[in-house]
Amino acid sequence: MTLFDECIEVLKKEGEVTILSEEETKEIINEFEKNIPPDSLVTRVDFSQISRKTEIEEDEDMLKELYKNHVNVHEPVYVFWNDADLPAIRTSIKNVIHAIEDVIAVSFDTYIFCPKERYIVEYYHEGETCLGFY
Repeated sequence: MTLFDECIEVLKKEGEVTILSEEETKEIINEFEKNIPPDSLVTRVDFSQISRKTEIEEDEDMLKELYKNHVNVHEPVYVFWNDADLPAIRTSIKNVIHAIEDVIAVSFDTYIFCPKERYIVEYYHEGETCLGFY
């Protein structure tokens, strides 16, 4: 069983999760790339170009920040990784937070993208976690 499979199993215990098709994955990543400024030197989000952002120290703080910013946490989020061979998944932010260790174990960098509520979370492999509103 792969780390991706383990992640899906844990997320299913938390709630609903959908594995996107290759075409759906490309569509969501294209939308991400159209809205989120990349850092030209490394493959990560350039948070210096995002006006509303915060570094997340504890995973539980993410929900507090979302509530503080009046985000509907019931809107689906898309999770994808820096490994282009992996499909993206759709679930809820609460499910992701409850299973975060399994989610971020899948690959080096993890992205949580909510186009409806216009926020992004990046778990960067060097230990930084940032939440930004675009």
